Amino acid sequence: MASIPKDEIKRKGFHLVSLIYVFGYWYFPKTTVWGLIIVIVIVAFCELLRFKIPKFNDFFKNNFKGFYRAEEANKISGLVGTLSGALITMLIFQNKYMVFASFLYFAFGDSSAALVGRSIGKHKIFLEKSLEGSLACFVTCFVVGLFIFNWQFALAGAAIATIVEAIPWKINDNFWMQIINAGLLTALSNIMISG
Repeated sequence: MASIPKDEIKRKGFHLVSLIYVFGYWYFPKTTVWGLIIVIVIVAFCELLRFKIPKFNDFFKNNFKGFYRAEEANKISGLVGTLSGALITMLIFQNKYMVFASFLYFAFGDSSAALVGRSIGKHKIFLEKSLEGSLACFVTCFVVGLFIFNWQFALAGAAIATIVEAIPWKINDNFWMQIINAGLLTALSNIMISG
């Protein structure tokens, strides 16, 4: 059994920080939207400073080691994409349950896929994605979905989230996962209601 790189554990643990905006959205949607806008501006400004001031960039690389991927040292970090994806999801989709589920799938499903895939994933399905990681994502999303939906919708939602997570996105997957999951869950809900 391979060990999970500590940096990966830090990054996926940081995904759990997203629970702040997840539950903020559930209880205080308008405040959370404005809060995310402010946080995105602050993070984008810090990212800009990293590129303009080498010492500032060194400070981030040294003090947030593990949260940044090696390839993010000299380009915008995934945090901007993650927060922007959450904001766009909140602004586009009106069904609170679908948005909430998409956020939880991102926080827990994506994390479990990466941690299981990196530690015991042997059967590759897409580039670095493994069957074991995808199964972990599916089970996690199904369990999460049971707290929100009936078991049939939870099963379908878990399948959707697993497929979206398994796609090897060329651009920040943390941005796209939240938006696409919310969109597909909303479409599925509309089909089931009209069907």
